[in-house]
Amino acid sequence: YSAWKEANPEKAAELEAAVNDDVMPAEEMMKVIPEMGTDAEATRVSGFKVIQEIAKAVPNYISGSADLHGSTRNYINDGGNFGAGFDKSYAGKNLYFGIREHAMGAILNGIAYHGIFKASGSTFLVFVDYFRPTIRVASLAELNRVSYILTHDSIGVGEDGPTHQPVETVSGLRVIPNLDVFRPSDAEETVAAYVSSVTRKEGPTALILSRQNLAQNNDVPAHERREGALKGAYIAKKETADLDLIIIATGSEVQHALAAAKDMPGARVVSMPCMELYERQSDDYKESVLPSTCTKRIAMEAGVSAPWYKYASKVVGVDRFGFSAPGDIVMKELGMSAENLASEIATMN
Repeated sequence: YSAWKEANPEKAAELEAAVNDDVMPAEEMMKVIPEMGTDAEATRVSGFKVIQEIAKAVPNYISGSADLHGSTRNYINDGGNFGAGFDKSYAGKNLYFGIREHAMGAILNGIAYHGIFKASGSTFLVFVDYFRPTIRVASLAELNRVSYILTHDSIGVGEDGPTHQPVETVSGLRVIPNLDVFRPSDAEETVAAYVSSVTRKEGPTALILSRQNLAQNNDVPAHERREGALKGAYIAKKETADLDLIIIATGSEVQHALAAAKDMPGARVVSMPCMELYERQSDDYKESVLPSTCTKRIAMEAGVSAPWYKYASKVVGVDRFGFSAPGDIVMKELGMSAENLASEIATMN
């Protein structure tokens, strides 16, 4: 090895960094990723843009899919395909797991145990229970080199109907100890989610991404959204009068919270893409985001409501299965709109 290292110093440095799990700090990595833009965009599409930058910043990062690359959008451009035959080689960074979610999860764990590569695997969120045992093992074994890219994250999936519309699934992941579950609300939060997934040292990360377009919170600078998301929760809209209401939301519901709060000067909107990360912040930071003096709080997520009662006294959630219709119609009919949120706020004391 010494002779090879002397003849190939750059490759040796890259190999040793991979073995030692040495990556640039999260704050530095976020600075080298360009701003994402201001137009509405699905976070799975944002994720496709971000994963290209992650692959450049982390040379030992590889990714694969359980036969859904075209939908989950985690293909690394110019990364080549892993395997033998056809257009594949063993230098490829894109893995084709086939329709074998459990096998995918087990292979990701094996890659992590081997100790060189960081690896992610993708499928629709609703299929995550097929490989839940492997996620539990990754969390228990502190396999920080593993991450999961889980798209089509809610009833917003639409026409595929309730069999493909997750409602309990995100919260089912949140209860696994040592698993960070990131559900970003826009492109800049998606940057933070991906960066966190490759810089975290303690365990794996699940990235929960939307099928449908989401509005960008352009009123908050990109770097502030990234830095805030990297802390799990942050103020997405600060009150302009005495604080009398806090609206907490995540993912596709942050846009509704912002719209509902637009004409409420005493309302603060908190985006909480990752509960687990927020809980690891200092008491002072958590108090600055969710001050204990303000007990009038409402949370909103297109999923089961139970986990949010830790932070809010009222929750606008989806405690039933969805139905087959265009995603925007399903969302509106099941209460995921700014109008319904405003109506629910009006009933609070």
